[in-house]
Amino acid sequence: MLALMLPVVAFGQWRVGVNGGADLNHYIIDKQYQTDYQFKDRWGATVGIMGQYDFADWAGIRVELDWMQKNYRQTRENLKVCDYKYVNNYLQLPVMGSFSFGGQKVRGFFNAGIYGGYWLNSNRKGFDNNTFSGKAYEFTEKVEFYDERDQRWDFGFVGGAGVEYRFARHWAAQVELRYYYSTVSTVKAKDIVKDYRYNSTLGLQAGLWYCF
Repeated sequence: MLALMLPVVAFGQWRVGVNGGADLNHYIIDKQYQTDYQFKDRWGATVGIMGQYDFADWAGIRVELDWMQKNYRQTRENLKVCDYKYVNNYLQLPVMGSFSFGGQKVRGFFNAGIYGGYWLNSNRKGFDNNTFSGKAYEFTEKVEFYDERDQRWDFGFVGGAGVEYRFARHWAAQVELRYYYSTVSTVKAKDIVKDYRYNSTLGLQAGLWYCF
């Protein structure tokens, strides 16, 4: 057993880095009686710091601390002037296994694991209809959280694949396409109305590593 473990211990290597990119969020909702509401995908941004321990040439453990936007747009079929654009900021901690293959300079890789997150804040802007005057108005406002309605803790699965280029002895660059699937509804379900809503997010990000 010791003989089998020695190559892994000898290879052990740390790396740290930063990442950034864009993400497209899809808001999954059971509309039930809200049949005229339309929820549309919307782009956001993501940045973070990351660390990875490679215990073999082809395998390692990656941990990140990321700030990510999970945005969406809400409109109504029966009220064409109604247009809400939501910006939702999250802090997330993905923990993933990282597996790579290929040559010394250019390697493919894929990551798979879980993540935990927290909904930091929410803002919205757009247009709505004034019930009394019948005229449209523009607004920008902060969305207040309510404990009995909003679920701010998040948890789910994450996976991705990409390419790494080792351009110097201690430096490497990566490009990755990543997918986050939330298993926690952003709205707490009531006994009568099961108003479940989930985020499904596809991200494209670039990262820069320093390898020790």
